[in-house]
Amino acid sequence: MALSKHSVILFKYIIISAFILLVCIAIISNMLRISIIESSQWQQKADSLKTSNIRMRALRGNILSCNDEILASTIPEFSLFLDFRVEGLDADTLEKYIKPLSCALAAKLGEKSAAEYEKRIREGHKNKTGRFRICRRKVSYLDYLEVKEFPFLCKGENKSGFFTEKRIIRMKPFGPVASRTIGRLADTGGVYGIEQAYNLQLKGRDGIADKEKVRNTWVYREKISSISGMDIRTTLDLRIQSIAEQSILDKLRNIDADAGTVIVMEVSTGKIKAIANYSRKTEGVYGESRNNAVADMVEPGSTFKTISMMAALDDGVTTPDEIFDVGCGVLMYGRARMTDHNYKHGGYGKITAAQAIQFSSNIGTAKVILKGYERRPSAFVDHLKRMGICDSVDFKMQGQGYPRIPHPKTFKGWNNTTLPWMSFGYNVQIPPIYILMFYNAIANGGKMISPIFVTDVLCDGKITEHYNSTVIRDSICKPKTLREIKQMLTDVVQLGTAKTLKSPYVKIAGKTGTAQISQGAAGYKGSKTQHRVSFCGYFPDGDHPKYSCIVVITNPRIGYPSGGGMSGMVLKRIAEQIYAQGYFGKPMIPEKDSVNSFYPRVKNGRASAIKTACDSFKIPYHICDETKTEWVTTNQGEKGLELTHVAKRTKSIPAVTGMGLKDALLLMDRTGMKIKINGRGTVYEQIPVAGSTATPGETAILNLH
Repeated sequence: MALSKHSVILFKYIIISAFILLVCIAIISNMLRISIIESSQWQQKADSLKTSNIRMRALRGNILSCNDEILASTIPEFSLFLDFRVEGLDADTLEKYIKPLSCALAAKLGEKSAAEYEKRIREGHKNKTGRFRICRRKVSYLDYLEVKEFPFLCKGENKSGFFTEKRIIRMKPFGPVASRTIGRLADTGGVYGIEQAYNLQLKGRDGIADKEKVRNTWVYREKISSISGMDIRTTLDLRIQSIAEQSILDKLRNIDADAGTVIVMEVSTGKIKAIANYSRKTEGVYGESRNNAVADMVEPGSTFKTISMMAALDDGVTTPDEIFDVGCGVLMYGRARMTDHNYKHGGYGKITAAQAIQFSSNIGTAKVILKGYERRPSAFVDHLKRMGICDSVDFKMQGQGYPRIPHPKTFKGWNNTTLPWMSFGYNVQIPPIYILMFYNAIANGGKMISPIFVTDVLCDGKITEHYNSTVIRDSICKPKTLREIKQMLTDVVQLGTAKTLKSPYVKIAGKTGTAQISQGAAGYKGSKTQHRVSFCGYFPDGDHPKYSCIVVITNPRIGYPSGGGMSGMVLKRIAEQIYAQGYFGKPMIPEKDSVNSFYPRVKNGRASAIKTACDSFKIPYHICDETKTEWVTTNQGEKGLELTHVAKRTKSIPAVTGMGLKDALLLMDRTGMKIKINGRGTVYEQIPVAGSTATPGETAILNLH
């Protein structure tokens, strides 16, 4: 019997309903199985694709020079990979683009030829490599942006398998320039220098995010946003820093010294414009390993005589014209023997108190101090404290030292020789920056201010904190005393132990210092006498000096130890080069006759080209070193040009000052550094200085005129 139409419809409805019911039952049963029976298993799998509360490092702030050049910056670098296991990667598409991709990689990265890249990519695809490294080195963000647009890679991660791993690094664009003062980083933050002192402002605030895998890609879901660190503007002037570094390095190499320190400070503001601390690493190689300028506890030697004389003049113990008999340069005081530096030549005889400073007489200075304080040594030390030389100043530099000046009431080792030897810089320990702070006060009209390394904290280019020098003493002495002391420091250079510092361009005032170095239990003699020579002063000498400077050199092994002839000459070179750069206004150009210019000026450079030019113009020349040298410097001699060999350097930066741009670039190209060029003509300045370690990829500046 045939079914009615209604029955057929009802039957279909029942079948469909039963099917839907079975599907629902299956879904519900699976839900119950997954949520109850297999819940722990699925939870583990979900957790494996997700990581909670990951720290998202904040971008660390930049450290800037006084002119906002970047001295230290945080930048990302990228490792480049291919994942040949991704589902979207099509073999035919790879085959189509593999040759142009290989050519682009070879041209950009340069590690392999196009054929080698093609061969490796084919092998990686054949082996289904999941982490195929495109190149060994890491690339910059700009390079990454360029690479990801290469043929095939531009199709995206799911179709090409191209992915990167990012790492944040701290970079110093100018390499070793002021590196010890800028400081170093570790995982916990700054280790020393400005990186450590201002770590709180620089580091910013880290964020928190969850990481989970979505379609073979790790996605970060931010929970707490990171806040980038603030920038720090320092007082350092890159140009003055470069001048100071080159000057001290050249002198250390010339006299084969163990170490050298130089600080340049702006008189009216206390801003440190340059600071360098070099120590011998191996023979002929110097580097910064310690901030000697602020950390070294050293006996200052004769630079301390100025401080002693100021106390005596201020207390009315003596006058500049009072005469003291220093005899033949040898004085027995108690059982101790005191000598002047010229005792082998008969001494100075009768000299004034002012001449005791001018000629750096130990006996003359000691006699002045003994006259006033032999029976009341506490009065002398108390006066030193009133002048501010004993104050502890916080420079915010880890490991900094503080002055140690003994007091007869508290120092157990005080005896009858302590006072006279203290008067000329022994029995006291003072970091070089404190001596500079005192001489800066003399140049600053008697007002003592603290040296500073940082002026501003910046957020998005706007100043949030500003720092000024702290006034240590409004006046370190009476106005009359200050005038007398300034005249003595002028006479040291014009008439005394630093006559070699007289310059036709910039007038310098200051005081030489030479001290024997104590060798512990062996005393000051030991197996061999060692010296520390120094010069501290200011320039240009006059009513308003602009810069003060101290130079300290430890244990020179070539030449007679001399504060004027060694340290003083470094300061003179710094002062003249700062003058030449126009820091005091437009520099004076000397007359032709004054520079004894007999022959046309010839740039430094390739020896073969210079010889050809000299032969063409019939200019006589002489090779000072070896006839087969490739690079030379040129100097005018009495009988023509003198060509001096320039050693080619591979791991350090070559000297290219005095060269034309072409020759300079040829030499600098071997370092692997990026070159920034300012101006036209001849290289007159290079940053970093010659002899510094060459780091491929970092920036070197060549200034030409």
